[in-house]
Amino acid sequence: MVIVDHLSEMSESTRKAIRPDSPDFSINALVVTSRLEEKLGQVTKTTLKPLRIQGNRLSSFMEAYLTQASRRDLFTDAEFFQACSRLSQMVGERNITALLAKLYADQLIATKVEEIQQIPLHTPDNIPELMLWYLNELNRGVTEGNKLSDRTVHQDAKIIAWECLKQSFRPTAAKRDDALTALKGDDAENRLKYLEERLRLIQTIGAAHDNIRFALDPLAEYLAAMHLLNLCQTSKLFWDEFWHQVTTMPEEIESITGFLLALRDCCETLGKGASLPQLIIKELNQFMDSPVDKHSLSTQTFIQSHATLIQSHQTFLQNGLNKSEGRSDMKSG
Repeated sequence: MVIVDHLSEMSESTRKAIRPDSPDFSINALVVTSRLEEKLGQVTKTTLKPLRIQGNRLSSFMEAYLTQASRRDLFTDAEFFQACSRLSQMVGERNITALLAKLYADQLIATKVEEIQQIPLHTPDNIPELMLWYLNELNRGVTEGNKLSDRTVHQDAKIIAWECLKQSFRPTAAKRDDALTALKGDDAENRLKYLEERLRLIQTIGAAHDNIRFALDPLAEYLAAMHLLNLCQTSKLFWDEFWHQVTTMPEEIESITGFLLALRDCCETLGKGASLPQLIIKELNQFMDSPVDKHSLSTQTFIQSHATLIQSHQTFLQNGLNKSEGRSDMKSG
């Protein structure tokens, strides 16, 4: 059996090579993950789609997840329903994937751990902030060696995310050398390695080890959107060029919907603070609110195969809680 991950983000030549109905395609079983509906020729196929959670069913999912993680008893009913209400306000009427709700639930657990340890922790109240919170949590788990500041991690991650999206506005691979050039500075190589080896945000791919990509596509989309907004502050010419490309590629709009929705989220939550020209927000809203179906949340593209990556970064949550519980036992003893 052969597994082809991220088919929709691969080069056109690679995509054309995946033709299971071709007589020369000598593979008995093929599994493909993609952000798009792949045709794959005239072969029998089974399509599996991750289910999204309806906005009015968030509390049911959160209850089940926290119970399964043995963390439901950390929250009173009032705290639990207040947290669910805040998530509902963040996502509005849109349906979301289980992984976005999971990320939010993990944030709740981390906040509660800090509360038990009497350490204040900022809680995000929108999706862009939730993405930055995720970076902070990964960086907080680094306890040895030269640790970069959260601000530096944010800046570098945004730059690399834009390098991965700026060609097609889809999360794809970027040349490692291009990423290093964009990062600038004599320590660019070390900062790139920090994101890859310490935080596991990016991965080196390709036989020559000369390409990099983000491990989580929606995270890349949101970070790239934030970087684009920063560029637009410098000059509206960045927006004009970007918008011309978007509006002249109608046949590919479906493939970049995730980035456009992430961009709109960032405009709505960060736009005022970034002194973003109102024309940009107006044009984006008019386009996204057109009759074409573009209303599925960009985070619907969290492919389930990446769940283990998020899970691997949550060990420190368990350790932190265990330490706190240990101190409580010592006090009571």
